[in-house]
Amino acid sequence: MVLGAVTLTACDSAKKKRPTYDGVPFKIKTKAVDKKNSRADFIVEIKDAGQSLEGARLAAAHAGVTYCLSEAGYGTSDIIWNINPRDPEAQLRLVDGAAVFQGTCES
Repeated sequence: MVLGAVTLTACDSAKKKRPTYDGVPFKIKTKAVDKKNSRADFIVEIKDAGQSLEGARLAAAHAGVTYCLSEAGYGTSDIIWNINPRDPEAQLRLVDGAAVFQGTCES
């Protein structure tokens, strides 16, 4: 029984460590479109975007900046987006409930 309580506490603390956007701790996946060709082009996928479309936009913008600065190593947060997550008028692309954004890190 104690082990079960510890396990639940560990799961709870892992969720708390995930940043929230508009109050939602989204699962975010960021990856290069073609890692062998260039790490500059990338895709950000925000799972369950319907929980908060505004939060999904914020999460995508943050994930893009993090990707370009850290993962791709471009040293700049300048991004050319196909659909700019910071533009509230831009139509979101939803795939199986996930918001999908594509961008290119500017060098």
